[in-house]
Amino acid sequence: MKKILLALVTAAITWLAFADNLQLKNDFPESYVVKKGDTLWDISAKYLKNPWLWPKLWQSNEQVDNPHLIYPGDKLSLVIIDGVPQLVRKPMVKLSPTVRVVDKKDAIPTLPTAYIRNFLTHQQIIDEDLLAGAPRVTGGADLTRRLTSNMEMYARGDNLVNGRLYGVYRKGNHYIDPETKEDLGTEAVLVSVVKTEDIQKVQIGDAEDGKTFDLASLKVVQVEREISPGDYLLPLDDHELPVYFQPHAPGALVDARIIDSSRKTRALGKFDVVVLNKGARDGIDPGMVLDARRDGATVLMKDKVEYKEDASVFDRWFSSNKPSEVTVVQPSEAIGHMMVFRTFDKLSLALILKAEKPIREMDTATNPE
Repeated sequence: MKKILLALVTAAITWLAFADNLQLKNDFPESYVVKKGDTLWDISAKYLKNPWLWPKLWQSNEQVDNPHLIYPGDKLSLVIIDGVPQLVRKPMVKLSPTVRVVDKKDAIPTLPTAYIRNFLTHQQIIDEDLLAGAPRVTGGADLTRRLTSNMEMYARGDNLVNGRLYGVYRKGNHYIDPETKEDLGTEAVLVSVVKTEDIQKVQIGDAEDGKTFDLASLKVVQVEREISPGDYLLPLDDHELPVYFQPHAPGALVDARIIDSSRKTRALGKFDVVVLNKGARDGIDPGMVLDARRDGATVLMKDKVEYKEDASVFDRWFSSNKPSEVTVVQPSEAIGHMMVFRTFDKLSLALILKAEKPIREMDTATNPE
């Protein structure tokens, strides 16, 4: 009897926790027809107060291909099964003699791709050792330091492949963990995309002892900015953009810091991209939704009350050495949401989806509440 009672109590607690977490919006639509331009986050936000709980609401049909994908024209309906709300999909049916062919690329993305596409395709966080042996741009025919798409230019290196696409990269920020001081990697900033042509073997030194390297003519096929002598060439992978992933909360505690941003400005807002000092090795994965939080202010309470940031250097160091002086750290404050869309081993990239206040570097990224 005790075991049965314990099981019932446990089930009730579990159900209450689930019901408390999965909260529908007051104005949720009973049905919704997906439109071109929608994102998975948009749709989740139409139904849920906490859109990162989408996996609990979405009930995919395992009998169809790619059941987790949603397409323009699909009709979504909210149903209640055993007291639990669930969203089900009815695929668009086209009444015609031809069979509707669904391309995975037609599915709506999780996030607006306009803000993250460049970071998905060409953004790189690399070890310095990788650049040490990478091919480099040697320059142009007219000795200019700024090379544009209509100029003749060359690169030298080992094992260059004729006709292959390479990204031309320049060293960006070198990331150091602000808390542990660990080396997290170097940002490789895409300058252009080039195609190698007319590769020749060039020898250094005499015929017996000299070494050879590849010298390639470069054809610019995509321009982001001017190329400079010394820029690095890294091969581009021809892979499908990972724009389809499920919004979800972390499965464990996350305590990350924002250490960089796409706009390099102090105040960040909606649709800005941020760099976090945690990556795949820390359990971060695409689709993970995190809260942006601002650390609470430290207040020095003595003869007068003042913020630690406003106090003198002397007071900052010796503020709590006297019985009459007290240091108070105020609670942190949730100021926005972000979703991780790409991870590296030690770092990850996230898109800010909501900012109630300007978000700044060194703000915390942690589990949503």
